[in-house]
Parts: sequence; C-alpha cells; structure tokens
Amino acid sequence: MNIYVLFVILTLLLFLAGYAFYVAFKQYEEDDDFTVGINTFTFIEVVFSILLFISEKFFPKRYHIVIFKFLSFLFGLFLVCLIVLFWVLYHGS
Repeated sequence: MNIYVLFVILTLLLFLAGYAFYVAFKQYEEDDDFTVGINTFTFIEVVFSILLFISEKFFPKRYHIVIFKFLSFLFGLFLVCLIVLFWVLYHGS
C-alpha cells in the first residue's frame, strides 16, 4: 500500500474517531441531533443514527442518552484501534 493512501485512510478514520469522541463527551442538550451540521445524508449521520436508534429501542428512556454516548465512545475506540492496526500492518511488512 502506498504511504499516501495510508495517510488518507488514517486521516479519514481519525476524523470519524474524533467526532465519535466529541459526541461522547459533549454536554447533552435537548435539541441535539448528533449530526455534523451538514444538511446532506452522510456516512457519519447514518452511523450515529443507527447508534441512537439502538439506544432508544433497546434501553429505557432515562438511560438511552448515556448508552448512546457509551456506544459512541466504543465506536471511537474501535476506530482508534483500527488506525493502530493499519499503521502496525503497514510498518510490519
């Protein structure tokens, strides 16, 4: 894999992980929709809509925001682990 392709992939994954951590640690407000602020249907909106749907449907109403933030944190950790894995695999070969 070319080093430039690796940097592009890692930058995109780092952006997604950063936004996941932002959502996880952001102060919750009643009118939050947890989207990036873009009015289009993006991949980030799909991921966080799925996480919000899971937390609303499978957990009690009083805990669904806490569960959503926890799932967002886990998603961010998953992406950071994926970044480390890509980096180790690239430099290991």
